[in-house]
Amino acid sequence: MGASFTLAVILVMGLIVGWRHHFKAVAHRQRITELAAKAEKVRQSQAQPTGSTLVVAAPGMALPDQSSLLLGDSTPLRYNPNARLVPETSVIEALPLVNAGSVLAEAEQMVRGYMDTPNWQDRLKYVFEPQRVRSLMEDYYEFQRGVDPVMGALISQGRFRIDGVEIVLLTYRSARADGKLEIALRRSTGDRFVIDWESFVGYSEKSFSQLKTTKPSTPVLVRGLVQLHDYYNFEFSDAQKFLSVKVSAPDGDDFIHAYCLRESQMGRWLLQDLDGGPKDARPKAYTLWINYPEQAQSDRCVNLIQIPGRWLILPEK
Repeated sequence: MGASFTLAVILVMGLIVGWRHHFKAVAHRQRITELAAKAEKVRQSQAQPTGSTLVVAAPGMALPDQSSLLLGDSTPLRYNPNARLVPETSVIEALPLVNAGSVLAEAEQMVRGYMDTPNWQDRLKYVFEPQRVRSLMEDYYEFQRGVDPVMGALISQGRFRIDGVEIVLLTYRSARADGKLEIALRRSTGDRFVIDWESFVGYSEKSFSQLKTTKPSTPVLVRGLVQLHDYYNFEFSDAQKFLSVKVSAPDGDDFIHAYCLRESQMGRWLLQDLDGGPKDARPKAYTLWINYPEQAQSDRCVNLIQIPGRWLILPEK
């Protein structure tokens, strides 16, 4: 009887110890899972800030060095005060160049055909969505007196899928402020790769000279090369309150200064996307909505309202 009682006690104690160990192991695994989830959340917040790029590269593939053209999200053809202030994260997948010789050759031939055609009306067959872009080209060449960027030697070629849209990117040497000319080509309805004209010329609704002359208080769409700056003056003299960026025209011949609240979503996004670097760092290509203050004191200082994306604007998600 005593032996049986002792055996029962031993069994009960064994069960208690076993279950206690089990619950401790479960709690430990749960704690590890929670810590891993927190770490992943922190990693994602650091690696993918709002408006950044998530790159999914095929083996051996990578984005061109310091490419600034490729990010884009919604089509900002009309100003929407309720739209996002900064771009959404774009997923850029680098595609292999193996067996892509014919596609790249077609793209180069399309660029040469465009460049060899002197009349902008005849160039419509080389551009993406010619019916929509025709009025923009007329405005750019006839009223803004814009010219196409000078194209130097070919630097690199690439194929990408950006938010599901296939892109061929040809990069040439250029006298632009960022030292390069990136020409993006997209598939047309005829399954040809044609030039994304707006990102090619860096189209704005008004030229920089027109902006300074008219000082519009209504929102204007502008493409420019953007970098952090330390110029604070007139309505934007408070460097603690505002963040300053210099916006250079695509040809580098003119510029304006744009301002947003330093502690706003846009201010934080710009500091992060421009790497918080010095004002002489290489600029990035942005598409911006800007306007002038009422009774603006300067023709170069503007409000930064929204940042729809980079120069290459893709269809809405």
